[in-house]
Amino acid sequence: MPVQLQEFAKQVLFGTTIEEKLSFPREEIIDTKPGAAIKTPGELTRPSHLALREDGVKANHPSQAKLVDERERGRLLHFFGNHELLATELMALAILKFPDAPASFRRGLLETLKDEQIHTRIYMHRMKQCGVEFGELPLSDYFWKSVSSMEDPLDYVTRLSLTFEQANLDYSREYGRIFDQVGDKATANILDRIYRDEIDHVGFGLKWFRKWKAAGKSDWEAYRERLVFPLSPSRAKGNPFNADGRREVGFDPCFIREMQVFNQSRGRTPDVYWFNPDAERYAAADQGTPSEVELSSVQRDLEFLPAYLARQDDLLITSAQPSVAFLQRLQDLGFTLPEIQIVDTSKSPLRAPALDRKLGVLRPWAWAPDSISFLTPTFPALSRPVEVDSCWTEALRRLYSKSWSSEWGRSLASRETALDWLAPCEVYGHTVFSLEEVEDRWEQLQCQGYRDLVCKAPFGTAANAMRRLACGEPIPQSTGNWLENTLAEQGSLVVEPWLDRVFDFSLQLEMRGSRLDTVGFTRLINNARGQFQGIVLNAFTHGLDKEIVRFLMQRERGKPRVYQWYEASLNPLLSDELISANFQGPIGIDAFVYREHDGRLRLKSVVEVNPRVTMGRIALEAGRHIAPNSAGLFQIVTRTQLKKSGAKGLIDYARSLETEHPTVKSQAHPDRIRTGTIPLTDPSHAQQFLALLHVRKQASELPITL
Repeated sequence: MPVQLQEFAKQVLFGTTIEEKLSFPREEIIDTKPGAAIKTPGELTRPSHLALREDGVKANHPSQAKLVDERERGRLLHFFGNHELLATELMALAILKFPDAPASFRRGLLETLKDEQIHTRIYMHRMKQCGVEFGELPLSDYFWKSVSSMEDPLDYVTRLSLTFEQANLDYSREYGRIFDQVGDKATANILDRIYRDEIDHVGFGLKWFRKWKAAGKSDWEAYRERLVFPLSPSRAKGNPFNADGRREVGFDPCFIREMQVFNQSRGRTPDVYWFNPDAERYAAADQGTPSEVELSSVQRDLEFLPAYLARQDDLLITSAQPSVAFLQRLQDLGFTLPEIQIVDTSKSPLRAPALDRKLGVLRPWAWAPDSISFLTPTFPALSRPVEVDSCWTEALRRLYSKSWSSEWGRSLASRETALDWLAPCEVYGHTVFSLEEVEDRWEQLQCQGYRDLVCKAPFGTAANAMRRLACGEPIPQSTGNWLENTLAEQGSLVVEPWLDRVFDFSLQLEMRGSRLDTVGFTRLINNARGQFQGIVLNAFTHGLDKEIVRFLMQRERGKPRVYQWYEASLNPLLSDELISANFQGPIGIDAFVYREHDGRLRLKSVVEVNPRVTMGRIALEAGRHIAPNSAGLFQIVTRTQLKKSGAKGLIDYARSLETEHPTVKSQAHPDRIRTGTIPLTDPSHAQQFLALLHVRKQASELPITL
């Protein structure tokens, strides 16, 4: 006698024994009495030993080395078996929840349910052979909680078919390969069979998804919109990513590319990054109402740079979605991609999107009034509440001031007078409040043997915040206007002697709690005006005169003295200042070696203290992908520079560099780059600026004079 589909689904969903859940009737199953729709039960009916738990074993799969052990293989199969049983139960639930769904869809559900029953039995049999009984380990309820709240058939195919079953296109194939490598051919064959079935199951879901999705939407757009947090496309893939399997299913190339590069946290609370390079301007004004936060061309073009600080599952807020081609190139080279959240720049005031999940730490490029205004909507979502008022104080603002950097550097020099290789106090800047005081200080410095003078705005970036005054030459009108305007706007200037710089570098630090850690040193390449041109990596002293190398690298207490001095002398004192200001996060110190009038070399240990992320820090993080014996150059090129060189534009320039210097991985270090040129920001979005990482086998081959 035929069995009604509704009755069979109830047996599977509400069965109290494993036999009820996994038995398939020999009689014909008909669907003439679908009945009324049911609600999702508050608790899944199961045998007591198979009950679901919130603290059940999740997808922390054992390593390949562990899978040599048979029982470890059984534990992994136990996890897979629970997923197959849950899929069986969820399909039964969909049959009962959606009695009005098309008959062919319900028939397809029945066929896939039958496959899942078979998969569960196969896993149970194989795990028992490995010494593990089904139910002896805690069973996670995550899969059930994620799918059982489905509201319509489109929800079902989106969550189950296109998310969890799509992910199995990666996991079943990858673990089949691993089981084969450890000599477990039986399990490898099981996973191969399940992989073939999953292609059909995902294809079934894709067919109905396309039939029911919103009109005018691409598959990817509709899929993204339909998923509800905590589900995201990250749950629909594993590692390595199986593009071939998805092509066999029938996904279009655009969907596959978007899926491959998509990232979102799958459990770890994400930190949030945002690029605000104009923080000094807002710090100078000491205000930043939401209406004042505007995106500059530097910010728009280089906003992807904080991605190189992010860890897996972190989140980066940008004004535009980077192209898939750009993201895939970085992913192929081994870079970790954060989740991208797009801010709506058409709205005023400009605010970060309000994220409906818990967040870890907010990590703007710099804490300043603009980042506080922008990130206001995200504060309520922080796992550890933060007082907004504590993010910007007078003590923190003081750290941004070049007046403070100069005063602190001078006080540091006064403590180290016994070390004749360090700069004396007089080379550090003095704060003045009028043009008359500028002239008075210049006269004092000339009496001490210094000729030219440099004037700096207390707040501002290097490119726009300094002017050089040449001894014996009239002050140009443009420079005079700049001096007057800066005094009017900021109330003061920092003046110091212009020195004969022979080597520029930076020290990158991170304040973590009460500890100040050294992240690394970077070699800076500046032009004759002291403006930034690039950062050299893996070649700190390459091409330097031996005299300069000896000056820097003379051993003291087992280390080159420049490293030893910063670690032992500067860091503890700076740490005290940062603790006093309640500062946390990245900090950079610019410094240089210069030649005195008498020919001696000296170190000006503090030129500027930057209480924020710097390009040096980005270069260090990106440089971790460079092979040990290669050298790198981090560079930001501008459209203006390209016009002078005859290049058509930033996109064509990036393409020509990649063609001329294709990226090659190191054989000795397959995860590192041996040579090539890699855009670090998206060339297709670049209007004025483009960040590049050049990698060459020898430092002498880098596109810059060392």
